[in-house]
Amino acid sequence: MIFLNTFLILTGWLLIVYGVAASLFIIGLLRSRKALRRDFKEWPSVSVVLPARNEAEVLERTIRSLLAQDYPGQWDVIVVDDRSTDETPAILNRYAEENPRFRFRTVTEPNPPSPKKYALSKGIEIATGEIICTTDADCVFHPHWLRSMISYFHAPVGVVAGLTRFKTADGREPLWQKVQNIDFMLQGYLAAGSIGLGLLSSCNGSNLAYRRTVYDTAVGFSEVSYQISGDDVLFAQRIAQTTGWEMVYATAPETIVDSLPVPTLRELFHQRFRWASKGLAYRCSMKFLLFTLYFFFLLLLAFPIVALFHPAAFPFLAMAFLWKLGWDWFVIYEGNRIFEQRNNLFSFFTFEIAYTVFTPLFGLGGLLLPFRWKGDWYRQARFGSVHKKAPESSTPSPVQKVSTDAHDAAPV
Repeated sequence: MIFLNTFLILTGWLLIVYGVAASLFIIGLLRSRKALRRDFKEWPSVSVVLPARNEAEVLERTIRSLLAQDYPGQWDVIVVDDRSTDETPAILNRYAEENPRFRFRTVTEPNPPSPKKYALSKGIEIATGEIICTTDADCVFHPHWLRSMISYFHAPVGVVAGLTRFKTADGREPLWQKVQNIDFMLQGYLAAGSIGLGLLSSCNGSNLAYRRTVYDTAVGFSEVSYQISGDDVLFAQRIAQTTGWEMVYATAPETIVDSLPVPTLRELFHQRFRWASKGLAYRCSMKFLLFTLYFFFLLLLAFPIVALFHPAAFPFLAMAFLWKLGWDWFVIYEGNRIFEQRNNLFSFFTFEIAYTVFTPLFGLGGLLLPFRWKGDWYRQARFGSVHKKAPESSTPSPVQKVSTDAHDAAPV
């Protein structure tokens, strides 16, 4: 009985915290909608920088979408070929010859500590734009995307984040992809809410813009350059902590970027482990929030067991789950309304189960388990004997690349 009472009291307090946090994110979402925009007399110069590694199948679609932008100022596109072994270099050469607005750079270093951030830094080195926009090689953009993103850069704003959603090339989505799209958009809504509150929690590098002076002041990716992930949120958190620049979240529908989802569940697990691998590099308040959330979800997963041994607790546990479901729905509803998106009810209920089960799994797994990305294996934790020697770097790397030999590869 002491265990049950303790369990119920702890659950009750966490439910209150969850509701308060969700209501604050909703307030932040509503504030984000009021972000100021301006129409420049002279629009600032912009460089769009994106890394590409073996993206020949989708790269041309992305380049064509970028070159179709109607931005009225001076701008260019810089693609960084990150050691591709497919037709990516040939595609880049062809576009560079055909379009003076298009440039590319090739990474030749064999083993950079964080490939994506290293590639981005090499692209930014040759960028001439006053504002840097980063994105990915599998994205599609509204023709007004660039103009609309830059319109948020009034005087005190140094960083503008935008929403990315998953969208398949043929429009067909199995249920699991619909569920992951809701999850991905919820992350975007929470990011918008936190920025609206002035407390940055997340953003996405596939739809991010910042002043070049902000990047230079932060000395590039600097302290987070060793993390395999985090070219977006860890960088932006450093800006929030070390500079006086403001951040806003773009809510105009034309600023939404469409990105291709991973095609298989196996790749989905690797992707989420990679995203979660940077969790220990978050600031202390973010780490506390994340691990409290993981603990809360683990309590929720224990509900069926508790109800089985203590049937009298079932009404409370059922109401507790409905409380969480209601707040999740409210956040998604407000986000959909502000960003003009839609989700069907069945996908939401399926998402709610998957969200509760997999959030702690992905969060903790990303810190402990190896994951595969762009043909290489990585692991955040340092244990076991499969790690290769870390590449020499000015910053020691807690994220180790592990062998890709068949006997060393850890299937996940």
